[in-house]
Parts: sequence; C-alpha cells; structure tokens
Amino acid sequence: MGDFAYVNARVRVMKSQLLPPARVEELLRLPDLDALTHALADTPYRVELHEALTRFSGVRAVDEAVAQHFYRTTRRILSFADGQERRLIEVVLLRYDLQNIRAIVRGRHTEKDDADILATLYPGGLLSEAKLQELLRQPDLRTIADTLIMWLHPLGLDLRQGVNAAERSGRLLDIEVALDAAYFRYGLREGRREVTLRRFLGMAIAATNLRTALILRRVKDLTEEERGRFFIPGENILPRERFVVLADPESSLSEVTKIRPFGADLGGTEDLLEIERRLDRVFQREAAQFSMGDPLALDLVIGFLARKGAEVSNLRVIAHARYLGLPEDATRRELVGVQGRDYHGL
Repeated sequence: MGDFAYVNARVRVMKSQLLPPARVEELLRLPDLDALTHALADTPYRVELHEALTRFSGVRAVDEAVAQHFYRTTRRILSFADGQERRLIEVVLLRYDLQNIRAIVRGRHTEKDDADILATLYPGGLLSEAKLQELLRQPDLRTIADTLIMWLHPLGLDLRQGVNAAERSGRLLDIEVALDAAYFRYGLREGRREVTLRRFLGMAIAATNLRTALILRRVKDLTEEERGRFFIPGENILPRERFVVLADPESSLSEVTKIRPFGADLGGTEDLLEIERRLDRVFQREAAQFSMGDPLALDLVIGFLARKGAEVSNLRVIAHARYLGLPEDATRRELVGVQGRDYHGL
C-alpha cells in the first residue's frame, strides 16, 4: 500500500473495466430481464451475479449483484491505501453512507417496505449491506440514530438531532439537512489540508444548497430567517443571501434558472422537480471530470467513483425498466451519462 501515485495506478486499471457507453446502449436495447441477466454474465459483474442468482431471482438478483460489485470495488480502492490517503478516500466514500441513511429515512417516512428500501441502497462507505439491514430492522428513526451512535458512526449524533428537530417541526427536511451538514463538517475537517477534497466538497455543498432551496420553494409557511437556517456554509458558488432569495416561493422562478451551477443551464422548464433532477446530473458529470485531474492526488479516485456509481445506477434503471416493460426511450431518459456522452440530451 502507498501514496496516491500507487493508488491511482491501480484505479486506472479499474477505470479501464468500466462499461463503455456503447455497451450500456446494447444492454438498454435488450428485450427483457432474462436477456439482460444473461448479458451481464459477460461483464465484470459476472461473479456477483452468479452469487446473487444462488439466493435471488429476477430483478432482485440484479439489484443484489450490482450493489455487491460496487461495495467490493470500494473495498479494493481502500485496500490500495493507508495513512492519510486512506482517510481521505474514506471521506469520499462516506457520501454513500449519507445517501443510504437518507434513503432509509425517506423510506420510513413514506412507509416503504424494507425490501423496497434495501433495493435502493448502495453500500460503499462504513456501512456494509449487513449493517444497512441491521438499521432497517430498527423500529423507528430514533433507534436507527442510536444504533449509528453505538457504532461510533460520524453521522449518528446529527441524525438524532435531526430527528428531534423533525418531531418539533413535522418536516423531513430537518433530518436531511442535519445529515448533509454533518457530512460536510466532517469532510472539511478531515480534508482541511487537501485541496482536491475541499474543491469536491465545495461543489457538493453548492449543489446541496441549491437543491435545498428548490425544496424550500415548495414550503409556504417559513420566515426568511427560518429558510436561512437550512443553508450550509463552506462554498462561494451560492452565497447565503442568494440562497435565501432562491428559497423564497414568492421570488421569481427566473432567479433559479439564472443560476448556472458548474456552467450548466438549468432553464427551459418551470418544473422544480425537473430542475432538481438536472442539477443532480450536472453534479455527477462534474464529479466524473475529476478523473482528468492531478494524477498524484485524490482526483482520480473521486472521478472513478462518480463514473462507477453512474454505471451501477444505470444498470439498476435498465433492470427495473425491463422488469416493468417500460419503453426504451423512457428508460434512456433516466440514465446518467458521465463518460463524454449523454443518454438523454441534457
């Protein structure tokens, strides 16, 4: 194990095994789930698919296979590093814990079945699939938070505080912003001397603040001061004053569409959910561009993980579309393109 020169040499090999866009297009055009499962047996997912098929069938087997493949990928990357390099990679991977905890919180809020929640999770950080299943066995959000605290997870205490705030306000957003803020505080503290990580986190904070502002535009009964409490400091793309304006449902929607995060145009629609969806795609593509950065720093790991995460997400989208018999064009619009080609023209 060694420094980023060594880590990145290994990551380049892993990058060469990503499915090219043309291969994803071939998978998209397959007629049904059986054909997709057969085709995946001839990809780097073959080992996990074979294992999954001994326990599950159909779309559940594909979900399990791609999730396990992604988790093993993150463990391999961690195995290349030690010391400070490993700690920085762990900060990047903690984003998957953040996403998974948020998914569990949302799933419980909407009363989804645990199996349906599990199918949306991507183990990649400190929380393995076994630990995520343990969280799902907890009866409520407070005991989920207490379990994370018992495991000394960096987000556990803030989840409990967010649950307390949500019980007072009745807003799920209190939990989600508490988790986001906790992750960014932790990441900025751990990466205070790492330029690449701070740049990546700054981009993520900007995207998170803009997404939060879009959500707040759908909430009518908050004062300006209350809206400002949801702002997360740590970047200069979207200042707090601008955030408060965007978060106000009385402000013009043109205020939102004038924002060009990372140079992207969010205009052309008045649908706030569509703008939020576009923002997510823009951030994923921007994160993927880190793979073209400093070969002696964290850049390549961030870029590779963004590309691998998009690949796994796309495979799940295709599998569920084939399972449900959705049209090819509708499925293509849900795919994320991060390798120089976009599947849906955004």
